[in-house]
Amino acid sequence: MKVTCRPIEFQGRLMLAVRPNRFIPQYNQLMKQIPGAFWKPEHQWLVPDQPQSRKKMQELFGIVPPLAEVDSSGNKIVTGQEDIADIHETAILKLVEQLMLNRYSHATVKSYRSCFRDFLRYRYHQALDPRDITKEQIRQYMLTCIREKKWSESTQNQAINAIKFYYERVLGQDRELYDLRPRVGTRLPEVLSEDEVKRLISVVKNLKHRCILMLIYSAGLRLSESVNVRLDDLLVDRRQIFIKGGKGKKDRYVILSDKLLGVIMKYRDHYQPGYWLFEGVHGDRYSPRSVQQIMRRAVKESQVNPFATVHTLRHSFATHMLERGTDLRYIQHLLGHGSIKTTERYLHVRKEAEGKLRSPLEDMDLDVD
Repeated sequence: MKVTCRPIEFQGRLMLAVRPNRFIPQYNQLMKQIPGAFWKPEHQWLVPDQPQSRKKMQELFGIVPPLAEVDSSGNKIVTGQEDIADIHETAILKLVEQLMLNRYSHATVKSYRSCFRDFLRYRYHQALDPRDITKEQIRQYMLTCIREKKWSESTQNQAINAIKFYYERVLGQDRELYDLRPRVGTRLPEVLSEDEVKRLISVVKNLKHRCILMLIYSAGLRLSESVNVRLDDLLVDRRQIFIKGGKGKKDRYVILSDKLLGVIMKYRDHYQPGYWLFEGVHGDRYSPRSVQQIMRRAVKESQVNPFATVHTLRHSFATHMLERGTDLRYIQHLLGHGSIKTTERYLHVRKEAEGKLRSPLEDMDLDVD
């Protein structure tokens, strides 16, 4: 035998730790042929303990990797069974298909798929058919992740959503997992003052970057909504912006500030976008990650709250509108909230002020040249 192979657990996954016991020409090149293999100094090479990996190990080195032993509780923590691996992949595929049929967003499909895959790859589930996993086993999985992975409330809630969707919507089972949901406290949104917003926008010298931040703040947009605005969505005569397919697939109209419109006109003359209001170098839709990087640089240079994010601009818009006397129901519509209770959070962070309905960007003395 040219290599030594033993099953181990690595970051919650079952792996095969592979070491050569004598010199093998082009050893690293051979290991790279094994699906999912990667090098770790403390283990030499780690290989996912999956049927295809085991098969490749046998082809390359003529060895059959040993199965892991059961733990002290009698739980089998490795499978090596191709049928179980196939069942897991089928379950993930059916989850994705049902999400797509129900017209869930790409981001939700990606998130649920990742959460459900991690659930099936849990060390005590790898040898189980997903249909046979009990509620108590799901409960133990949650407890383990909270203890070992230090899950936040939102991560726990997202995992429960994915698991519930599979058992209730894919398998049609009557499952009650509500008692596994975390108790979520009331968190007030992070908000910048109007002076801080002015400083933040003023430090951004790039015309396109400034225009993006001004758009998000002046209309209270989400990050995804800001990069999805098309040129045809700018209703100049009505001083409105049409937001198509916002969160929850809801369309709405928001404010188009006169001051923002002036900056947009200069931006369009200079950059000449074709379809999207903000486009990348190849004419595709502008990347949300790029907007986040613009915001991070602006926060650092302006020295406002270092924890401010792109979404903070949306919170700030809502709070400043409320402080100016705008009716809460109208703010709910502008933000695209399904429930007035979500909008009522801003009642706790507003300062008493009076004013008429218009974007707070109007009152800022900004150099837009």
